[in-house]
Amino acid sequence: MPDSSEPGAGKDRAGTVTRYLDAVLRRASVPMEAEPFEPDWQDRPRSHKVYRGAPGFPLPDQAPQPPLTLGEVLAARRPGCRQDREAVFTVPLLADMLRYSYGWLSRRLQVDPNPGRRGQAAATHAEWARGSAAGGGLYPCELYWVCGRGGGPLPGVYHYEQPRHSLRRVATADVSSRVRAALGTGAGTEAQFLLVTTRLWQNAFKYGEFGYHCVTMDLGCLLGTWQTWAAAYGIGLRPRLWFDEPELDRLLGLDPATESVLAVVPLPWRRPCGDVPEGAAAGGQGLRPATPGPSPVTATAAERSRAVRRFPAAESAHLAAVYDPRPVPSPEALAEAARTPAEEAETARTPAEEAVAAPGPSGLVAATVPLPAPTPLASGVAAALADRRSSFGRFCAHRPLAAEDLSALLSAAAAGRQLGTGQVPLTRLAVFVQHVADVPAGLYLYDAGAHALVPLPGPAPHPFLQRVYTLTNYNLEQAAVALFVLARPHAVVATAGPRGYRLLNAEAGAVAQTVYLAAAALGTGCGAALGFDYEAVHAALTPAVGTSTWPLLLLMAGHERPAPARFDASVTPRAPSARTDGTNL
Repeated sequence: MPDSSEPGAGKDRAGTVTRYLDAVLRRASVPMEAEPFEPDWQDRPRSHKVYRGAPGFPLPDQAPQPPLTLGEVLAARRPGCRQDREAVFTVPLLADMLRYSYGWLSRRLQVDPNPGRRGQAAATHAEWARGSAAGGGLYPCELYWVCGRGGGPLPGVYHYEQPRHSLRRVATADVSSRVRAALGTGAGTEAQFLLVTTRLWQNAFKYGEFGYHCVTMDLGCLLGTWQTWAAAYGIGLRPRLWFDEPELDRLLGLDPATESVLAVVPLPWRRPCGDVPEGAAAGGQGLRPATPGPSPVTATAAERSRAVRRFPAAESAHLAAVYDPRPVPSPEALAEAARTPAEEAETARTPAEEAVAAPGPSGLVAATVPLPAPTPLASGVAAALADRRSSFGRFCAHRPLAAEDLSALLSAAAAGRQLGTGQVPLTRLAVFVQHVADVPAGLYLYDAGAHALVPLPGPAPHPFLQRVYTLTNYNLEQAAVALFVLARPHAVVATAGPRGYRLLNAEAGAVAQTVYLAAAALGTGCGAALGFDYEAVHAALTPAVGTSTWPLLLLMAGHERPAPARFDASVTPRAPSARTDGTNL
């Protein structure tokens, strides 16, 4: 078992993550655990962290709704579009962003053809719905607000209590300077930060060694939600995945082997004119360690599980990222890692020539399929987050998906690739079209720049999709379209190190989240899955995309069965309350 106190400087950390990645990619044929593993559902951990006895207060109920629709927000997030950064956060805006991302929005009960959900009509099987997606509905991320001067509440560290939509103060001290020091270069002068941690056991109790792969995608879903929410108010969020992680773990009093800070999100905040936080500067160079200090957090969290099991491969990959000292890779280096060998060989081609250069199944050059203008996503961001749900077995091909709806889904996916961390997109989409009006069935590559589908050689969608799917909760033949998020994970890890693995998976998660929101706004079904045979999909796509490109995530969309048996009771406020300005905080 890895020792979190002695991370082993000098070890091949990138090699550790690469070996873990290889185990993930072959998990359909070779189990990741050395011994048979079954989750103990009676001893599962809580769905959220509980700090008993810590003082707290409820957050404001509702902020003014933004004027922008979801479609306008996603259009502004596509590559090449400038995002406004003049707007700033207030306590009500922060409160609503937390609520609609990780807070409990409604109590749901639904019946579907999933054979694994026995007794699903019983009231005891009702589930709490949240705006962000998460693998298995486990939600392993914990949210901390490091509140500096001018934030509203007393400066300190606050933990977001999801069920009550409230904050618990776990430390009373202005520690924002320690966060800025841990961020290093480009830390700026912000005094308000959101720290996202993940509890590995929260996912590992169900997924075992595979849990770390899941939580890094869950991180991307959350960050994508925050960026979409903030963009609706004209705020550009820039999540940071490179920082002095051990120092921030010490700040929160965490054992990195079991829970660690995966992301820091500086919050633009209104401050009095000329008020610069103490110690704010341009930052150091690279990932120079911050000055260590004791944790101001005195509150302790209660663990529900009687037995907490640790998984060595996942823990080793995680700790390799925690203690990796290398700096943020340049955008040019990441762009090179994302580029396929075929693209490198054809750099002299013009975009128009590349768009028609894909050979079809017969070996002839196939014409690009242009996509129509996307269906407008007229829903608000909050409404889309509240309506987001997974379809499971409810897909039905009784009527085809409109080409305009497919266009909207793919455009949203392109917007999701912009995590705002300064690098070029690392992922792209393979599209299996099955039941889409005016688009021939088959395999395509989505060209985001041209907003068109490029035909690829490969298997027919049916029965290939169902054959490579390893679970029983979806009938993929009934989905209108299946999207595989593709990337070159080995090249990204070789270039960016262990944190590159987190970055790549986070981008895949952000893509899934924006597709979910677009589907909610369109009124169509959507689902995401990791339970497929990576090697089989890789082998089928290799002739078209090369041996270094692998599938990371499967997304499905299409119409659902009419008149579903469903109960959905919202717990979000329907009108602003008197406490919306945050002045009493």
